[in-house]
Order: sequence, then structure tokens, then C-alpha cells
Amino acid sequence: MPEYLPEPYAAYGSNLWHDQMRRRCPDAVVAGSLLLPGWRLVLRRFALIERAADAACPVGLWRVTAADLAALDGHEGPHTYERTRIALPDGRMAWTYMEIRRRPGPPAAEYVQRLRDGYRDFAFDLAPLEAAIAASGFSGGAPPRS
Repeated sequence: MPEYLPEPYAAYGSNLWHDQMRRRCPDAVVAGSLLLPGWRLVLRRFALIERAADAACPVGLWRVTAADLAALDGHEGPHTYERTRIALPDGRMAWTYMEIRRRPGPPAAEYVQRLRDGYRDFAFDLAPLEAAIAASGFSGGAPPRS
């Protein structure tokens, strides 16, 4: 049995997609989901979250091991995202990644599809994602029908 860290990992971008997380972090398991108040999803080349008092960003929570976090560090950083802790609405803390290097968009079509797949995997309302996609300048067309 894997030894899970006490704090979950809060995913808001392509790591919502279960297939990607299975490849990156084979021991990770879904621990729930929530709306993170005071944060909004933004898309440039890749997803990021930024503070916005009037927003709430959907996040998927994953139970992770130390090895999982090390794998995520390799994929997300060290020069583009920095792992940090954020407060969840219930007072717990979670790990997430904050952009430290601005990379202009728009995102690639393949990346947008991974985001959509992740939102579907967590059964999130697609509206916040589609709004972020539209604001990014992405011109890959309307979302595919499911």
C-alpha cells in the first residue's frame, strides 16, 4: 500500500485528466473535487490560476505520495511552475503549482483537448473552462460534442 502524504494535490489544468495522471503518478488516486473560491482559471500557452475575488476555480484533488510529487515537480517545473501550498475552503492545505514564467498563448489544440477531458473526468461544468479557452485566443473551434 502506498504511503500517501497528508495534503492532497489540487489540479486545475491538464492533470485533471485521469489518463495523464495515471502515467505521471501511478500511485495517485482521486480524493474529490471542489470549487476553489477566490481563484480563476486562466489559459495562456498552458493553464494557470490567479487570484480573483469574484471567481471560483474547479480543482480536482488527488491523494499523492512523495514520489508522485517528485514526478509532478519534473513535469511542472522547475522553471515554469513552482509547487506551493494553498488553503482549501475547509481549512485544509493542498499542494498545487503556480506559474513563475509567463508563457504567452494561445494553447495548442492537443492541450485544450486534455483540459476538456480532465473536466469531463471530474464531471465539472465546462463553462469556466470554455470561458478561459475563449479568452486565451484559442481558435481551434467549438468543443467536440460528447
